[in-house]
Amino acid sequence: MMLPFRRRLVSQARQYSVHSSVVSKSLLDLKEKYRCGEPLTMCTAYDYITANWVQNSGIDMMLLGDSLSMTTLGYDSTSYLTMDEFKYHIKSACRAEGPSFVVSDMPFGSFEASVPQGITNAIELMRASSKVKSIKIESGPHSSDDYTYKLIKELCARGIPVMGHIGLTPQRQHSLGGFKVQANKNVDDIHDLVESAKKLQQIGCWSIVLECVPQRVAGYITEKLSIPTIGIGAGNQTSGQVLVISDLLGMQDQKPPKFVKSYDNFGQRAIEHLQNYASEVSSRDFPETSKHTFKIKEDLWTQFLEEAQHKKY
Repeated sequence: MMLPFRRRLVSQARQYSVHSSVVSKSLLDLKEKYRCGEPLTMCTAYDYITANWVQNSGIDMMLLGDSLSMTTLGYDSTSYLTMDEFKYHIKSACRAEGPSFVVSDMPFGSFEASVPQGITNAIELMRASSKVKSIKIESGPHSSDDYTYKLIKELCARGIPVMGHIGLTPQRQHSLGGFKVQANKNVDDIHDLVESAKKLQQIGCWSIVLECVPQRVAGYITEKLSIPTIGIGAGNQTSGQVLVISDLLGMQDQKPPKFVKSYDNFGQRAIEHLQNYASEVSSRDFPETSKHTFKIKEDLWTQFLEEAQHKKY
């Protein structure tokens, strides 16, 4: 009797893997969900803890984003993140088990110098963990950024799955004049964005992130493509959504961007709990003798005290 498709995947994975019985989503799984019109979910992760949260939540895709430069490492820009720092965090996050499809950013400086450099670093990022199944690359408009499109085409030709990223691209914030909505000032910019999305699909991208573009524009692009679009600040007409985990959970003491919905305020709650801890330590309410301490047998303690007298501690 033929096993259902997903059960066959599990069975095959267990035959060929000695590391884990957990089967992560594949590109085929994501494409099937897209084909069925089901929205795709994506969230960033930066280390083992946040990756565990994402993996255990059932989210489709986990993005190892270069935003960790600002959210985790304290830099004021993603441009400072080095390959060595990034690979360290990739390895940490990928130790978390779970079904999410893992996508890795290509940080600033890892592909701009030359196409061979970009290919080498893309391979390095995917070799950082076997769980990394795709890379994501930010690109400018196809009319003025021949280089990045050439690199993406070369990567796709080598069998490396690439997720494109257009609209507001944080690595190019200086050339864009800052963190601003894109394709909302004139018609030419809209045409350029649509044509860029079509070009990324043509050269082999399996999906595209659309960041900070008007909802109608994002919806139009989504309708014209045959690959998924993942929106962030692009409205609800895209094929899916991605958010930065520290924004989504309110992990930092700052106002998130307009397009973010914060589902909690981890940062404020963490400060309050730490203040409570400090207060209880100061008042000696923590640790409680009956709850947080370990006991020793009475005869053993008596023996120690007798011997201690002779040793004159």
